[in-house]
Amino acid sequence: MMWYQDGRLMNRDGSRLELYRTAFVGEFGLGAVEIGGQHDFQIIKEGVFGIHVEVRNPTANVSMMYPIYSGMAYVSARYTGATPKITTERSRFGDVFAFNNLVQISKGVWSVSTGFHHLSPQSAQLRIYLLDADLGFVDDSFQLELGCERSCLLLNRPLTGWVRAARVLAPRDVETLDLHAPAIPVGWDLQMEDQGHVRYKFEVAGGNSSLPKLLHWAYAHHQKMLQHENTTKMAKGLSSSQAPTKGHMAGVLGNEWLLKAQFFNETNKLDFLPVMPALSAERQARLIEETKATLQELKRTWRQSMFKSDFYFSGKGFQKVGMVCLLAEKLLSSQELELCTRWLARGFECILYKSKHPDDRSSRCVICSPRIASHKSHGSGVGLAGCDAGWIIIRRSNKAGAPGGLFYDKDWGGLPSRVGYNPTWHSKPVLHCMLADFGNSCYNDHHYHFGYFVVSAAILAKLKPSWTKNADFVNFVDGLIRDTSNPSSEDPYFPRFRHFDWFDLHSWSRGLAPNPEGKDEESTSEEMNLHYGIHLWGKETGRRSMQQLGATMLAMATATVQEFFLMAEGNPHHPADYARNRAPGMLLQNKAHYATYFGKHFEYIHGIQMIPLSPALTLARTRKFNQQEWSEILCNLPLSSTDSWTSILLTGNLAMIDPQAAFDRLEEMHPQSMDDGLTKAYALYWTSAQPAKEGNWSCSHPFFHGPRVCAAGEYRGEAQCHKCPAGTWNNRTNQTSHTACSACEAGRYSSQVGLTSKEACQPCPSGTWSTSGAVELDACIPCKRERPGGPCQIARTPSTTEASSYFRTSNSSAERSPKSVLEQTGMSSDSRTVIHVMMVAALLWSAAGALTSCYRLLTPAA
Repeated sequence: MMWYQDGRLMNRDGSRLELYRTAFVGEFGLGAVEIGGQHDFQIIKEGVFGIHVEVRNPTANVSMMYPIYSGMAYVSARYTGATPKITTERSRFGDVFAFNNLVQISKGVWSVSTGFHHLSPQSAQLRIYLLDADLGFVDDSFQLELGCERSCLLLNRPLTGWVRAARVLAPRDVETLDLHAPAIPVGWDLQMEDQGHVRYKFEVAGGNSSLPKLLHWAYAHHQKMLQHENTTKMAKGLSSSQAPTKGHMAGVLGNEWLLKAQFFNETNKLDFLPVMPALSAERQARLIEETKATLQELKRTWRQSMFKSDFYFSGKGFQKVGMVCLLAEKLLSSQELELCTRWLARGFECILYKSKHPDDRSSRCVICSPRIASHKSHGSGVGLAGCDAGWIIIRRSNKAGAPGGLFYDKDWGGLPSRVGYNPTWHSKPVLHCMLADFGNSCYNDHHYHFGYFVVSAAILAKLKPSWTKNADFVNFVDGLIRDTSNPSSEDPYFPRFRHFDWFDLHSWSRGLAPNPEGKDEESTSEEMNLHYGIHLWGKETGRRSMQQLGATMLAMATATVQEFFLMAEGNPHHPADYARNRAPGMLLQNKAHYATYFGKHFEYIHGIQMIPLSPALTLARTRKFNQQEWSEILCNLPLSSTDSWTSILLTGNLAMIDPQAAFDRLEEMHPQSMDDGLTKAYALYWTSAQPAKEGNWSCSHPFFHGPRVCAAGEYRGEAQCHKCPAGTWNNRTNQTSHTACSACEAGRYSSQVGLTSKEACQPCPSGTWSTSGAVELDACIPCKRERPGGPCQIARTPSTTEASSYFRTSNSSAERSPKSVLEQTGMSSDSRTVIHVMMVAALLWSAAGALTSCYRLLTPAA
């Protein structure tokens, strides 16, 4: 389901999709006669890749267990003494029932098709498998039958064993599906190996090595990373499966997968600053000058940069100061480096103190200002404590300043921000959990927020190695990593990999609050910053396993970002008109939306994929992609020198394809117009470190501001609205496919395009007929020229629907009765009487046939 952008807004391009999503249609549900909605479920097993859910009826002593895993090729349920009942959200429409064409293929194997659903006009072909407790197909004493007036499937007896169901996408798929149905995943573990290798180890029910290999779906990036050992191979001949927002998946056969992170060799070597080529003396002097100026400015503002009321903006300030310290190490004197490092250290002292003493209202963590004559030495919030000589407090930490620290949450095993909680004595302790600090207190965005602190801590450990001996400091940083990316299943305090999805191979932003479209990811660059920080932190603290973890996660995420998020020309995983956005905006499990949670401006959508600047960013953002994004979209934006987003777009894109042009435009910007996580000094340094321009690029035409929607009688194709062709009509707006144009019904025609109702199709002249979709008057054939048994020969007795179409042959749009049509043919009254009798007889014969068919369908096979 696709929605195009609103061309009436100044920054929207009507030729591109704003969002697309997949409608959910419950093709089938595995249930039981004895178990209903009143019975609660339990999560009885949880892992990195999935869960086991159990539903039990204690009165009847029966239960069902569902093993649910990412990428599973079948839906499975283990029954213990329960009678399987399979339902569907589809329904009856005319002669098509909710379930149709139930056929037993062999022992324990059935085929069935589903019925009508307004969101999915095509029926689904299903394969149903019944297996006993030993994973063999059940014998013929088990019979699956149509029930509930053909709206469900019922087994004729209770089952202790398994029911599995799979969607058949093409007839050739059944051979593979049938062969691998007994291999049921009931466990799945992750093993991190050296040099960027990751191993998936599947556990199958029964643990029987004689069973066929497990069939499982793989995304496109899996297929590129998969190391084809003797244990793994692609399922040849199996149709690919369309995932909601990540393209087509392919079947893989094997109980183990070994993946090799594509970019591990690059991520494993990343350092704190981008590698700088040889610079001219003039450029070197300019960088030194700007770094000195930035340091002077930070003497006044470092606290304002680092001490914000929430973790996100404080984290950006920490890394901003940390990057200046790295520049000071490279370009300035040891005294200037010491000054900057002291600011970074005091920032961590403050945040550690606030985490331990959240209710302390002393002036330990404050924002200071230079003393001026008008300031008094007394009064609310004014004093010297906590500030450098000659400075005074202007805000206390209980109202602003450093974030309020972190809780350890016993329920979810994590470190949520205190900012989103009221004091413990408050009657509603989590009143604004979702509103404060971007929902950090509800576990939103931890991998964004904490990444800034991890990188900053690694910088401090590099510049002041003695800090690695500070147990509180190390434990605090380790806690941030354990909260987001804990690799250990033996850690009793934190779950494994809260945010990183080891199947999708990237993180999800959403915390505890549910969303019907699934979890989402917005800022891939901030996610990569966390992995990059773990790599640096492990390196600086001498823990190779942690460094390898960060480098591996960063390599996996980089491959995923290139595959699904940064959409270069020819991206096969999204609709073409969505891929032309280049940046994804918000990518959810079931929806892609070219927007952000804080606005729809193009600067936001693209810029949020560029912050913060780190060497990790250059791995994901290729020159080819940057050039397409810049020349097609970004170069047409205003890019005001006073807009902080301009500094992001210039450094995060233009600098990588035309560093001199970016440098010149950055020079025009005032330091205070930079993003709040970026200094002009680092922006100029970053730009100077980028490879020289290759070839030429040009700015494309400004955006095409298309219509808001395509009108009735039209459909959208690529960037344009097209009228429905002759012989068709459409009464709905904003349709995105020619299939929305319905054919003129039989007995009507139209040579005009763009009709908006079926009544607009002209009726055939009296005494003539036509097939549906007729486009010319000549298509209306006189009854005397019709083929034998045609609609004018009423004895054919069409169905009710057909009759209503065939009888619309007068100049009036109203339907005529069978009598009036017979009179038009010039038949005698006796002939009409005979015809009437024949019509009644035919209707009775049809009804008898239908009853016989129903009886056969509802009667179990012998």
